[in-house]
This record gives sequence, C-alpha cells and structure tokens, in this order.
Amino acid sequence: MDYEKLASALVKKVWGALRICSGVIVVVLVFSFVVAIVTSRSWEAVTRAEVDPLVCGAMSGIVYEFPRNYVIYWPEYEGKSSWEVGFTENKKGCGANLVSLYMAMSWPELKPVSFGAATAFHFSGVTVAIEPWVQGEAGLKRILEVYLRGTPLDVREKAVYEKNLRMNFVEGINIAQPDRKEDFFWGEEGGRLKYVVYCVRGYVESHSFCNLKFELPGKEILVSVRLLRANFSEWRRVVSSVEGFLLRGVKHG
Repeated sequence: MDYEKLASALVKKVWGALRICSGVIVVVLVFSFVVAIVTSRSWEAVTRAEVDPLVCGAMSGIVYEFPRNYVIYWPEYEGKSSWEVGFTENKKGCGANLVSLYMAMSWPELKPVSFGAATAFHFSGVTVAIEPWVQGEAGLKRILEVYLRGTPLDVREKAVYEKNLRMNFVEGINIAQPDRKEDFFWGEEGGRLKYVVYCVRGYVESHSFCNLKFELPGKEILVSVRLLRANFSEWRRVVSSVEGFLLRGVKHG
C-alpha cells in the first residue's frame, strides 16, 4: 500500500474542506454585515445644546443676571459643591440660590476677557468674586485678624495711616511662608471697618497683586477683587466701578 499517495490525497481533501468552510464563513459574515446595515437605525444628527448667554441666580435674596462671557468659572449654586459627584444636578437659573460667582473683566473698561487672559500671571484687569455675606463688619474684622495672624503684635501696633491711599498699612508676614513679607491695608469710614486688603509681593512687578474685600452696600454680599499691585493706588475707583457693574446686574421683574 502506497502510504505517501494516501497521505497526499488525505491532505488535499482536508485542505479542500477547509477552503470550503472558510468561504462559507466569509459569506455568512458578509451577509450578516449587510443585514445589520439594512436593518439598523440611521444615525441621528447630533444637535449641540444651546448655552444660555446669561448667568442668573439669587444671592442674599436678590436676583442677579450677568453675561456669561464675564464668568470665568462655573457658577456655584446651592446644593452639592463642585467637588462632589452630582453637583451638575443642582438647581440652576434665576430661581436658584448662588453660593459664589467668579467673573473677570478688563480695567478700566470692564469688558469681558478670555479665560486664558484672566488666569495669566500678568493679567492687567480685575477678577471679581461675590458670595452671600451676613457677617457684616464683624466678618471683615475676622478676615483682617486672619490676615495678620502671622504678624507679631508689636509689628501690628506700628501700623501707619497712608494718607494718599486713605488706608491703614502694616508690613506683615505671610502666614504660610514666614520668610515672606506681605503688605496689609484696611480702610474705615465713619469709624467702621469697610475695606480689607492684602498685597502679595511677586518676584516681578507684573506678578504682584492685591486682594481687596468689601461688602456691597445694602446687599449682604461680600465682594473680592483681585487687581495688579501697580493699580492699587486706584482702589477707590475700582470699588466704585465694580459696585456699579454689580448693581447693574440686579434683575428687575
């Protein structure tokens, strides 16, 4: 018996069977693919959700509405904080309570700016943050105490009155970095504390800035303004302009 011829014939038959099976599989796959295409739903056009050009919400019982292009971070509404899962489900809009709102604008034009410009070290405009505030003058005093906590008492007692700024001033110490000096200011009107400021000394002038806090008159809202140290001499003009901007944001009716 010729085993070699038998083996060769067997291999040919097996190879032929495999080719037939492969062909059948390919046909089945192609047929299944065609059926899937024919029977599947056509793709629906994806529609972009429209973004409201205004940001609206209530703060301390007053409804405010500002153009969205001023808002550099998402508005914080009452409910879960932005660090918690599900915060996007918080109630929003004019009927919801705002916890905080951050805005940025050019100075002195008070025009909206891009996020990139507003967060740059050399930003020459102002950033404005507002939050509910029921602590009044007592709350501002606590803020000042915290600012001065790292500064020795004998240094604080040497505070001087800057006539050109119409504010008290002391060269203090950064709480977190005792080797760094910071400038602290506070202003009074009618014997009451109205303004609290700390100024950070940057390595270059364009990186030096001041944080100014004051209460929006009659609105129970704390306003925090960040501005370049080089513009701090204009702080009263800044306060007046920012107050006007915020009051224009009050929604009537």
